[in-house]
Amino acid sequence: MRKFKLLIILIQIVLISVFAIPAKAALVGDVTKATLSLSPQTGNYSANESFKVNIYVNTGGQNINTVAAYLKYDKNYFQALSIDTTGSAFTIEAENVIDSPNGKIKITRAIPTPGINSTNGFVAAVNFKALSNNTSAVDNVTFDFTPGDPTKSAVFVDDGRGTYILSGVYNGKYTVGSGGPITYPDGSLLKASNSEKVYLIENNQKRWIPTGDIFTSNGYSWANVIVVDSAIIAGYADGPNVLASASQSIPEGAIIRAVGDIDVYIVKYVGAKKFKRLILSPSVFNSYQHLKWSDIKNIDKSVIDLFTTSELVRAVGDPKVYKLYPSGDTGEKRWIKTAGTFNNMGFDWDAIYEINQVDRDSYIEGAVIE
Repeated sequence: MRKFKLLIILIQIVLISVFAIPAKAALVGDVTKATLSLSPQTGNYSANESFKVNIYVNTGGQNINTVAAYLKYDKNYFQALSIDTTGSAFTIEAENVIDSPNGKIKITRAIPTPGINSTNGFVAAVNFKALSNNTSAVDNVTFDFTPGDPTKSAVFVDDGRGTYILSGVYNGKYTVGSGGPITYPDGSLLKASNSEKVYLIENNQKRWIPTGDIFTSNGYSWANVIVVDSAIIAGYADGPNVLASASQSIPEGAIIRAVGDIDVYIVKYVGAKKFKRLILSPSVFNSYQHLKWSDIKNIDKSVIDLFTTSELVRAVGDPKVYKLYPSGDTGEKRWIKTAGTFNNMGFDWDAIYEINQVDRDSYIEGAVIE
């Protein structure tokens, strides 16, 4: 109860003065509200080696003014040396205690109104020393946390009432000495504590996920990203970069453009086949009354590349099939004289687009393909 009263006093001080997290490992609780996390969340250290564990808060989209981070650690394998609050987002110190005999740490900090709203607010860091070999299969530096219990680890909203909103925590697992390097199963998402790059682990390789669009298009969750020591990332061989999934919501007839590019394409599906066709120029675009510039989807180039470019067309009411050779805002069309020629050239009947006459006539007539 002492800590709870202390927190209430802090909140009152903040109000009277009216002045008043990284990616995750194993989650305890949920991410519906605020979360606390450790970074790195895994690591392998030698006996007598010192290492730092940072504590971060994700405020869940709300302004908060008080954080209580209560930690428990295995004193047989680790020694808590000191607490470092340099650079903390919280300027008021309420608790800063290392209880070595019991393997516990209590850190409570606050900030004046309006508080902070952050996905990665730095609370404090704990400097540990690795003592003896440890191959723990479970988290061994953990938050003392029970959902809804303000006398343990807690996060409070800057709302004048001290509303408790901590819904989940991400603990840490560290090995010492003969524990050896930590490995992760296929499908794991890893991020080094000193980098923003996220990797997919697959076939004992790390595959970089270059953009947020690619990350989300593959159905990955940011809540499943594990923050690890950079040495763990370095221990994996480089694999090919992860590409965007074609399962993004790109419907039949969609008009798409790669981010940063000017070329606009229209999409077509035939069974499992995915085609795109270049719209030659703005005047051609405007000749299709159903197309609107505001409907263009700007998507990652890796998604664009998943669609086969088709340059086979025929105009409405015209049986002739042409092969197009676009060049800037103009180009050449060449009639494919017979079905036999079409087949001999290895063209795909499913790739043929039906276009309007304006589109067809925007290309100059070239030599017949026969």
